[in-house]
Amino acid sequence: MAMMYLVIFSSLATAMAIVAQGNLATADSHQRINRALSGAETGMRFLIYRINQITPVVTTTDGLIDETNAPDLWEETRDALLASMELEPHNLAEPVVINGILQLGPIALGPNDPQFTATLTPHPLAGEDYDSGYYQRPPFSNLAPPVSAAEPLGTTWVRVRVISSDGAGGNEITRSIQMDFHIDKKIRFAILSRSRVMIGQNVLIDGPIGSRFTETNLTNGHPIQMVSDFVGLDAALNAALDAFVTDVVNLDQNGDNRLNLADANEIDGIINPEQFDTDGDGYIDGYDFFLDHYDANADGQLTSIELDTSGNIHTAQLFELIDTFGDSSRAGYNDGVIDEKDDYAKIHGHVKLLADLQGWLDGAAGGTYQDYLQGSINSDDGENPLTFQTSDSSVPGLEASDFDTSSFAATASGDFVTQAAANAALYDSDDPTSPQLLGNTSLEAVPFGSMHPYDYYDRPIYENMTFTNVTIPRGNNGLFINCRFIGVTFIDTTEDTAHDNFNFAGTQESDGSQKYPGLAAIVDANLLSDTKPVANNLRFHSCTFEGAVVSGVPSTFAQARNKLNFTGTTRWEINESTNLSNDEKEMYERSTLLSPHFSVEMGTFTDPTDAAETLELNGAIVVGLLDARGQIKITGTILSTFAPTSNVPPVLGQTSSQFNTTLGYFPSTDGDLEAELPANGVGVIHVTYDPIIPLPDGILGPIEVVPVYATYFEGG
Repeated sequence: MAMMYLVIFSSLATAMAIVAQGNLATADSHQRINRALSGAETGMRFLIYRINQITPVVTTTDGLIDETNAPDLWEETRDALLASMELEPHNLAEPVVINGILQLGPIALGPNDPQFTATLTPHPLAGEDYDSGYYQRPPFSNLAPPVSAAEPLGTTWVRVRVISSDGAGGNEITRSIQMDFHIDKKIRFAILSRSRVMIGQNVLIDGPIGSRFTETNLTNGHPIQMVSDFVGLDAALNAALDAFVTDVVNLDQNGDNRLNLADANEIDGIINPEQFDTDGDGYIDGYDFFLDHYDANADGQLTSIELDTSGNIHTAQLFELIDTFGDSSRAGYNDGVIDEKDDYAKIHGHVKLLADLQGWLDGAAGGTYQDYLQGSINSDDGENPLTFQTSDSSVPGLEASDFDTSSFAATASGDFVTQAAANAALYDSDDPTSPQLLGNTSLEAVPFGSMHPYDYYDRPIYENMTFTNVTIPRGNNGLFINCRFIGVTFIDTTEDTAHDNFNFAGTQESDGSQKYPGLAAIVDANLLSDTKPVANNLRFHSCTFEGAVVSGVPSTFAQARNKLNFTGTTRWEINESTNLSNDEKEMYERSTLLSPHFSVEMGTFTDPTDAAETLELNGAIVVGLLDARGQIKITGTILSTFAPTSNVPPVLGQTSSQFNTTLGYFPSTDGDLEAELPANGVGVIHVTYDPIIPLPDGILGPIEVVPVYATYFEGG
């Protein structure tokens, strides 16, 4: 019996030892599998970081990255990446390019940690099966045309493959991952401004905003100033919004001007916070109080009757603003009610500021910036809603010198004088819609309709005329009424605007007398008592453009001399044009207005309810500064090139905060010295960033090599 038990116990001990050893081996294998996979993922993140560091120095003036320029741009990126990674201490082997493929590693993650190697290979890949199931899925299947052996991925795509191993001595475990990156050139902002940004009531932004303004010590020196769409509608609602702003000041943790019900810190001390989340989206914001105030039957919807739009133009425009914002194909668009389908937010996107928070609090904000930044900021792109002291590269400061408009000037070869005379020859005294005779003039305030004009111009009038690929000569300073422009409308001006007096020499009073008699400016070595003949200050009223408006590039900003003013019903009819080729349409859609360092006024100072005062633009809208008021829709990106600096002309004294990128209406006391709040309504302005529209050619800017996360794949 003793021998039998001994055999049994020995067998059990042996079995337990074998099982334990197997478990240890399995656990070790699992551990090394996880370490190897983690090493590969670390390697991929490392490469994303290093590529993002390199791409800002790889620049091009091409707006569209395609098969013609992508190979050279990738080669420049690849070589810069290789050079940046040479001789780094974690390299177990130096990076090298073999047959156009960048090979990295092995790279050590740490002592006794896994190591990884990586290859970066531009498509199309040799021996790759582009008909395989790997490509029968988005995003590959959504490309036009879909990826296949006949239509492989092109040179704008780069395959990054990372292999990591753990273990040694022939006992290694290896894991690999891969992802495709796309080479592109984008300015991923709805508004990117070198001046401060002012966003008034009834203005909604869909896309990120960047401001490089930093003189926050000045009066009104807010890098971004924003007014709630719901303030001023009702006294009781105002009181509720004021109390809410106090809670935001004390509780908001991330700067989105909302209180997150899922964050205990953001609802600390609020009794039953769920009661304030009227729309049930998990956040408390100004829209909740607006909805609660007007939703008489508490059904979560606002009708025009509940908002009393028939008797109040302000609420009627607000109703239109929210109900018609965004993609016209979205659920709830223009359906006659305001509800959760409209997904209201003042800004859909993140805000990045070069200014520091403390400087703003100590300066213009007077201790509480939220009084000047009202309205929800809903960042759905993984970015922080509000970032202060952001990196210089994250809000690129495009200067006027970064723009080359010479190719557009070459296209605008039509002679303006000849075309104007040919139009005038068609004058018919019995037909008021025919081209009118030349020689009529109009004395106008600049800005037109402003309550605080700073100059006057004697404008020649061109009415009911058609111009094709024309250059409007410098010094024209005309008024164009109901004219049609086909192709490129090029605004000529002198580039030499650096003299301190350039913006002021020749300034008139309303009676035509000189405002600064004796003042002169040196321009191209000439002493001029009037700089109006060497610049261009134009107004387009109810004109139609089948193409793009493009200007020369003045060296400095001069708002009184180089200005474009669009009033009335301004239309860009590019896709509808029968005068343009498909290639021309594609080119002009990239930028309908390209006027670096020009002051641009859009809309009306006095009548934002006028149905005849509307404007719609697409693509990159490039200006020195922009003032947009009334009823305006912009799909693309607003880029402002002027960086106002105190005591540097045309900024006189400590007044840089008076030069703004302004959307909507503000009183002059807020720093918008050209305007006041209108008596009747505040208009409707939509700005929507569109990542699909390519940039126009001529903007010197960095490329990007972006990981397309939907292409992530383990193995291969």
